[in-house]
Amino acid sequence: MIRLFALLLSVFAAGPAMALSCLQPTVAGAYTNAADSPADYVIGAGSLTLTGPSNPPHGLTMQGDDPNQMVGYTQPARFDGGLFTGADFNNQQTLSVTVDVTCIAAWCGAASPVDYGLLFFRVVNGTYILDEGACPANVFHDVHPGMLQEVIDCHQGTCPGFW
Repeated sequence: MIRLFALLLSVFAAGPAMALSCLQPTVAGAYTNAADSPADYVIGAGSLTLTGPSNPPHGLTMQGDDPNQMVGYTQPARFDGGLFTGADFNNQQTLSVTVDVTCIAAWCGAASPVDYGLLFFRVVNGTYILDEGACPANVFHDVHPGMLQEVIDCHQGTCPGFW
């Protein structure tokens, strides 16, 4: 009985030290997630430029002195590119964006520039938010025409699956 208790204790105590496993995100999965969300989403193909200091200015913060309890940050950014219209990405826009970096225990997302990518923005009260969590799922770097076509196909009801 004591061995079983020791085994269980070691398993639960090791929790924060265990690696975070993230599934490989897919465009279809991101589209399905956005479509099924109660939040409003806008999809864009273009660049993302970080435009100012993060909040807090030093970025990630430990909660207390515990490196297994990290707290994220927000980062202002600018999106330049085309927004999905339901048929294509020809609606050229420049938007102010807030990158919301969140953490799960010790693992965190990151705000980073994007040269040309497919981005899924959550819209809250007219503010465009790019969620960057420990398991990235809203930014696809080096977007190619097939990825854009996948968004169009999903919108038309022929999504090829999801994560």
